[in-house]
Amino acid sequence: MDYKNTPEGRSVQSKYYKILHASRPEPPHNYPRMPMSNRAKIFSPFAALRGYEDEIASEGRDHLKGNRIELSEEGKQALNQTISQLWKGQEITIKYFTDGYYENVAGVLDAVDVINKELRIYTGFINDTGKELPTIIAFEDILEIGVNMT
Repeated sequence: MDYKNTPEGRSVQSKYYKILHASRPEPPHNYPRMPMSNRAKIFSPFAALRGYEDEIASEGRDHLKGNRIELSEEGKQALNQTISQLWKGQEITIKYFTDGYYENVAGVLDAVDVINKELRIYTGFINDTGKELPTIIAFEDILEIGVNMT
């Protein structure tokens, strides 16, 4: 569609005909024109209040805090059965309780530690030193485990 031939386009052309095809004015001689690569920087957003967005997000999240769900004996047995069938390198998704919330995490199983009763999985999180560290989840915090079929 040709915008110029629409009623709106014709209206704009009639209103601004004198300046529509005019060349861009040159800046004064003592003030050079800003390069296009720098112009974008003046329009970039900035955080006037550093940390404000994080504070608002955490404040809203505090209202969502909940209690740990206690599994029935059958639920605990089913979870233990699932844990016993896991192997290193398997892709899994775990719903677990942490800091008053249930979170879902997906990753590759590194180890099942039956002595300390915890799972270690790699989620792809890289720490400040550039090293990937496993996420450690206690058996008692786990609500459910899903095995990803690839």
